[in-house]
Amino acid sequence: MIIIGVTGNTGAGKSTVSTIIKNNTKALVLDADIIAKSIMEPGNEYYEEVVELFGQKILQTKPAKNKGKIDKASLAKIIFNDNEKREQMNKITFKYVGKEIKKEILENQNKEIIVLDVPLLYESGFNKICNYVIGVVADEETKIERIKERDKLNLNQIKKRLETQKDEEFFKSKADFIIENPKRNRYINLVKDTLKVIHKIKDETINKK
Repeated sequence: MIIIGVTGNTGAGKSTVSTIIKNNTKALVLDADIIAKSIMEPGNEYYEEVVELFGQKILQTKPAKNKGKIDKASLAKIIFNDNEKREQMNKITFKYVGKEIKKEILENQNKEIIVLDVPLLYESGFNKICNYVIGVVADEETKIERIKERDKLNLNQIKKRLETQKDEEFFKSKADFIIENPKRNRYINLVKDTLKVIHKIKDETINKK
């Protein structure tokens, strides 16, 4: 089994790269963001700790079906404007998402490849359980445009989010492989670049045996 970490800034295209790997290798993709959303529902320990930290103000009151659920927009507004709160939130998230990731890995030992799609891979320490790390990078203009289209945020909100993340050079200095994914990049080229990296990883793994 090969565990591959895929990381990068929001808007760089890491989830697209993870999907390409999944579609071409039948890899299991463990997406940290999706896991976090699934365990943030009322009744979960993660939910309880987040509410304890931020208080009732982050809970939705309407419509009735969403009452008591965490309002992710309200939560984001707090953590992207308060470094201390963001660090506390990250610590809680790393703990509970980490538990889920380790459980999934243990239950899927038969998989040839498991991909950890984690934005804060190094900050969380999840890189330590990866055999290889792929960093996905894109220029600032591209990331801003993608985030604006995907999340419907204004420029100020986008820049605040990007300011909390590591710059491109960080990923280039840390990751085993870098995939560049600028705006002008055609999808077919991203597929080719991704599969080239996967072939290298497989070759290296075979040579190490």
